Amino acid sequence: MPKLSIAILLSGVIAGTTPAQTIVIVRVGAPVLRGLMLSPGSDTVDNYLVEGGSRRLTATTVRTITLQTDSIEPRYEIRTLHWAPQGDTGSSTMTIRASDLSLVFHRVKAARDSAAVTASRTHLTGWVVLPNQPLRLIDLNLPAPVLGVEGQIPWLFPLLPLTAGSKMAIAHFSQWDGGERWDTLNVTGSESVTLGPITYDCWKVDVGALGPPGHRMTRWVDRRTRRVVQSVLRGTAGPEYWSYLRPH
Repeated sequence: MPKLSIAILLSGVIAGTTPAQTIVIVRVGAPVLRGLMLSPGSDTVDNYLVEGGSRRLTATTVRTITLQTDSIEPRYEIRTLHWAPQGDTGSSTMTIRASDLSLVFHRVKAARDSAAVTASRTHLTGWVVLPNQPLRLIDLNLPAPVLGVEGQIPWLFPLLPLTAGSKMAIAHFSQWDGGERWDTLNVTGSESVTLGPITYDCWKVDVGALGPPGHRMTRWVDRRTRRVVQSVLRGTAGPEYWSYLRPH
């Protein structure tokens, strides 16, 4: 999200309208994230392309969270494997501090792009390769530690204070953008989602623009566990991309 847009949101007033609803800012050290812990474990998500009344499995994503306590400072490691036989298969490893979720290390390797960054609390270095572009080096002084966020924040949902009508802006470092990026989300309602033998009572969350121009992502987040159980990426026309959590 452009910094100007964030400034307008935080001011509480949008020109020509009534005062805007409060936007919860989520970044390293934000009060809404204090004292909360991630739950180690593994989730598997199946991804489908839906078009013209047909549905085709296109990829499977496995995300595993482990808590590492073999160092002075406990850390979470989040490993993601995205297997797409006819698409962009890739893997990701991200390490974040357990105390505040600030980024320590993040490596992404895919068929079309790849990147690696290492962060202290005051400095970040790394590199990124994008399609049809030369290697780009990153070397930045950090005014503050940066949040480790990957893939439209699915692993972060369990720590967010989702309630009916809540709106949030999440600041994090993006190696693809080479700097700070803002992701937004808006809880638009609640719905039940049935997957196999399990029915989930979910928050329905709009997580904003993603993918090709004109496309938006919606996620359904279980109100009890805060796990993402269903997602869809859709535009005004063309195919839709659905993802479903495999019941444990």
